Amino acid sequence: MNIRKILFAGIITALIGAMFGLAVTKIAQREQRKKILVVTGATLGFVIGAFQESIQQQKKLRDEEYGDVNSWK
Repeated sequence: MNIRKILFAGIITALIGAMFGLAVTKIAQREQRKKILVVTGATLGFVIGAFQESIQQQKKLRDEEYGDVNSWK
């Protein structure tokens, strides 16, 4: 598995999660909770992005090893 790809996907989705946290802060007008929402959004984004990339790499390795049995070609 390529750790660089996993970290990159995690960082990019962490940035997206932080932006969602900022948007929720602005919409809810809860400026005192801004830091908590941004950190939570970034953390969830990183976890989701890294997990998704790991799953994609595992699937690719499995398909290369066993052949693509679900292919309709």
